[in-house]
Amino acid sequence: MWLPLDVDGPLSLGRQLYERLKQMILDGELAAGARLPSSRALAVELGVSRNTVLDAYDQLSAEGYLETRHGSGTRVAAGIVSERGEGGANRAPFVIAPAAVPERPSGVVSFRSGIPALDVFPREEWARTYQRVCAALPDDALRYSAPAGVRALREAIAGYLRRTRGIRCHAERVMITSGATQGLRIMSRLLQRSGGVVLAEDPAHAGLREVLEVTGLRVEGVPVDDRGMDTGMLPSAEEARRAGVAFVYVTPSHQYPLGGILPVQRRQALVRFAREAECLIVEDDYDGEFRHEGSPVGTLHELAPESVVYLGSFSKVLAPALRLGFAILPARLLAAWHREKLYSDVHTDALSQHALASFIGSGALERHIWRMKKLYRRRRAFLVKSLMRHFGDAVGIRGHATGLHLVAAFTGVRFDDTVMSELARGGVEATSVHAYALQHGDDHVNELILGYAHLSEEAMEQGVRLLKQVLGNAGRVPVG
Repeated sequence: MWLPLDVDGPLSLGRQLYERLKQMILDGELAAGARLPSSRALAVELGVSRNTVLDAYDQLSAEGYLETRHGSGTRVAAGIVSERGEGGANRAPFVIAPAAVPERPSGVVSFRSGIPALDVFPREEWARTYQRVCAALPDDALRYSAPAGVRALREAIAGYLRRTRGIRCHAERVMITSGATQGLRIMSRLLQRSGGVVLAEDPAHAGLREVLEVTGLRVEGVPVDDRGMDTGMLPSAEEARRAGVAFVYVTPSHQYPLGGILPVQRRQALVRFAREAECLIVEDDYDGEFRHEGSPVGTLHELAPESVVYLGSFSKVLAPALRLGFAILPARLLAAWHREKLYSDVHTDALSQHALASFIGSGALERHIWRMKKLYRRRRAFLVKSLMRHFGDAVGIRGHATGLHLVAAFTGVRFDDTVMSELARGGVEATSVHAYALQHGDDHVNELILGYAHLSEEAMEQGVRLLKQVLGNAGRVPVG
């Protein structure tokens, strides 16, 4: 196989191999069913370590490009369309910023999801960066800024996404927002149609419907399974056009809250649907930076940059208090976005934008993310072990390969209002998956969302013990 790798390039050899093989699959050079060399043979051929090849194969398998079966080796998966679309040109899904929460009583353990480890926010490095940038800025930089954002930050984000997510976009396509909520709100206004519809994953974050419906859009759910949105349940393109579907909202890298990764076959099906239905896709790359096994998965944006609006924010990688986010737009939306942003709040805090541009440019952001990934892997592993130790076969874990939370499914439990009230009285703050269902049936009634990124091991152990105590006292799970 002709797979030139650049040992002096900015990307690791494993990432280069992953990108090259993925491109060959998308371009049809590697057809469905084609068998790839063994990891050992390809490593020898390329002159790289076997782990380099294994990392690339594992990443492609996780995204649905490859499949490995015992006795038949590694092959290209079926169902991938051999077209690059419009060419190849990233934060947490949209989550409504909660209102100020009063202090919790002592002894309450909060498993709220979407909260990063704020105790390890790089305060000193951020403060030094902010002070240095403010002291060096010319007077003109203190005037009103452009609605699109500070040029230096837009360029820094474009470079960061290219290095970490494989997204190739010009800084002109990057628009700065005052957090995730604003990004989705502006998109809703731009794409609003009379009686318009948004197709969204079901379950999805509870605040999603509120933000969309306030702009006059109607939200309809599309079922989700362990591989993200079930694209086979989308309406036909004709039905979508007739209903006035404005866009499809997805979290393909880590579906919120169930945690599935949307495979390439479904990604391509979604892109085809958007083109035929003449609507857009809004991609919310929930927890995309924090994949605990392997590299972050690829994005929908790289498959169809003119059909996908990519929303990102720094609320999970740094802190929600910064209120800094971004959107990558198709060219045809740029002018309208400028107007809507201007009427919304003129511009996002320019001083923080300059500071973040410097923070990214110095490599501080990527160093911080690397440290956080190590911390979150440890905390995730501790919570999984604690749950298994206390509940054994009565609990199943899902959605924990990426992100800041996991989903625990308990045998024989229905997390209805009564049980959730019992948990709150017992000192456990958590959310049921069922509460996030757009169409309330009996799916996911036994599943609980447990955020762990912000919790110490001691707090997690206490929380699991309290959870077991409450459920055991109610006779809902066996008490070991």
